[in-house]
Amino acid sequence: MHNEAVIENNNNRPTQVSSQQHSLLLAAIVCILGAMFYLYEFVLQVSPSVMTTELMRDLNLNAASLGAMAAFYYYAYTPMQLPAGLLYDRFGPRILITVAILICASGAFFFGLTDNVALASAGRFFMGIGSAFSFIGALLLVSRWFPAHYFALLAGIVQFMSSVGAICGQVPLATAVAKWGWRSNIMWIAFIGVILAVLVWLVIRDYPPSVRAEKAAEASKKKPTELFRLRKVCGNKQTWLIALYSFAVWAPIAAFAALWGVPFLVAAYGISTAAAAKLCSLIWIGIGIGSPLIGWWSEHMGRRCLPLITAAVIGICSLLSILYIPHLPMPILYTLMFFFGLAATGQSLAFAVVKDNNDSDVTGTAIGLNNMAVVAGGAIFQPLVGIILHAHWSGVTNSGAPVYSASDYHMALAVLPVCYIIAVIVGSKFLRETFCQHYTSIKRSA
Repeated sequence: MHNEAVIENNNNRPTQVSSQQHSLLLAAIVCILGAMFYLYEFVLQVSPSVMTTELMRDLNLNAASLGAMAAFYYYAYTPMQLPAGLLYDRFGPRILITVAILICASGAFFFGLTDNVALASAGRFFMGIGSAFSFIGALLLVSRWFPAHYFALLAGIVQFMSSVGAICGQVPLATAVAKWGWRSNIMWIAFIGVILAVLVWLVIRDYPPSVRAEKAAEASKKKPTELFRLRKVCGNKQTWLIALYSFAVWAPIAAFAALWGVPFLVAAYGISTAAAAKLCSLIWIGIGIGSPLIGWWSEHMGRRCLPLITAAVIGICSLLSILYIPHLPMPILYTLMFFFGLAATGQSLAFAVVKDNNDSDVTGTAIGLNNMAVVAGGAIFQPLVGIILHAHWSGVTNSGAPVYSASDYHMALAVLPVCYIIAVIVGSKFLRETFCQHYTSIKRSA
């Protein structure tokens, strides 16, 4: 009998291993689809940077009005961060991600069809509404479908997907716009969104099959109200200081890499839009590589503030060199762009810092507030740079589109290094060093 039991158990092992492999494969497919939405929204977010001339010509815009139109994306994206988190808790990722992608695609269709700047701005606004659900949704799927010890690694991979999306929205898109025009490319991007939404609806589920009943039982238990969580997070001074750091360290990326960097490089170096987009892609590569590295460095040394300050200092040095050292050799310019991207990874580590500084029952709310601060940089600095740029315009046009000189860009982009200076001050003088410990551990040891 004992031998028979052993044989029976041995016979079950392949089945158990096969079941685990199947579960991990399904989890990987689900989370890849969630991350693909994050990639897709970054394509939409940065796409105006490679079609600035075409947009100004076809929509009769100047730099100020172009910046304002592009920023409508952030006007929706930024305030939707907290509501998105609350809606995910209520309805789950499957339906919300599907609907959000369709909203993005509808905004892209709208944007590609119109000749009116107000309607184009509305299209960008709808893209922003849908995109607000991408990052939170991807991380929520990771947390539900994989064991907890995978979260840090997979969150880094999700962050890397944003860099892939930004690169796809610059170098390949710049080439495609030059060949087929901006309207047809935006329409194709919208069509791809519809296909992605269908795949999400067919494949993604809110929870793995093995835990659905357990999670349904947990959902029925009474939890703190949303208002209670907001008060708890907003009453923590460190939450706001971390948000200020995140805003300051990411705003130059939102303004330069996502919109004004490509036309600046064209004006300053006399290169093509495609070549300038290739240079800007090094920023996103730096972000993609640096995001997991800065987290590893922070955990390895048991410090938070030093990596945050280092990132901001790198931003000051690299951005000032890019903007104000004339006629840099291309290899050096590529290197500086990469380091500019590394500087922005401070915002990735800031999510760990805000988690350290808040109780575990309000972690999601704290992360949502911090993410809102991150994306607010685009809403403020994309139009601000455009306003300053147009104020220094000499009146030169080309085919009806305003032409801005390198000196115009030098004046307008001068506000961006100031952001990194603010980040250094906040990181060195005001942020509490948590030594990679959670808020409750800090209180206990104090």
